[in-house]
Amino acid sequence: MNVSGLRYVLAVARTGSIAAASTHLNIAASAISRQISNLESELGCVLFERRPRGMVLSPAGELLAEHARQTLLRAEQVAADIQELQGLARGFIRVATSEGFALDLLPNAIAEFHAAHPGIRFEVQMLPPAQVTHVVAAGDADIGITFALAPSSLIAVAYDNAVEMVALSAPDHPLARRPAIRLADLKAYPIAVPTLDTTARRVFDAACLAEGITIEPTLTANILSALLPFVRRTKGLALMSALTVQTPVRLGELVCIPVHARMSLMRGIQVQVMRDRKLPHAVQAFLRRLVAALPPTEPGGV
Repeated sequence: MNVSGLRYVLAVARTGSIAAASTHLNIAASAISRQISNLESELGCVLFERRPRGMVLSPAGELLAEHARQTLLRAEQVAADIQELQGLARGFIRVATSEGFALDLLPNAIAEFHAAHPGIRFEVQMLPPAQVTHVVAAGDADIGITFALAPSSLIAVAYDNAVEMVALSAPDHPLARRPAIRLADLKAYPIAVPTLDTTARRVFDAACLAEGITIEPTLTANILSALLPFVRRTKGLALMSALTVQTPVRLGELVCIPVHARMSLMRGIQVQVMRDRKLPHAVQAFLRRLVAALPPTEPGGV
């Protein structure tokens, strides 16, 4: 069933005759009649009942017409979206982010978007997770990407998922070639972790407590980027999300080692926008690009 055939069915249903549909669409009546006959032959049913006052959809025709309406609406929406993308010559996008996404994932998404749409300008704020949600809810940022904390009725969630913390090491670290390690394995090496007020540290400390393990960090910092030189130049390990360092891992500069623990090391992540706000075309387009750069959600997720 091609799009032209579906469009002709709707035109005849609206106008009541092939002649009127021909005038409306500026298409030869013979072409419309042929397409409808082809559809009836393909489906093995009569789509229109010929009556004295015109052509009326049969029960089968009603089903096809509803399908045609939905199909053509989706096609028109896709075409509109593509036209909007092609027309993104100017715009300004404000993004609020927690640091875990500011080091790698977000700047890469912005760079890719800029390559396609060089006229779009960006402003990025790096904030604690709760403040990310606050500035989005207040309209001071168009998009927020953060580790999820308490839900807010003032924001809408465009992406909702969970990611696991990993141990980050230099390529020549003794544990770097292992497919996974246990939480207790960390005790034998210097450890670098974020400060106590972060979601990463709270998750890590809770997992250690659940296993009765005490790990005294060698380095604690409230800036994740401060942990990376420590990992590169020592036999130390840092605990953070793999999303934080996708590019160095892909280039072989760092290694992510999964950590098995009794208590989950997962943290929720969200991309947030203001609830009930109609986003500008440029923001909508970048939002799609950003979500596409994140891990796919599980079936049934957002």
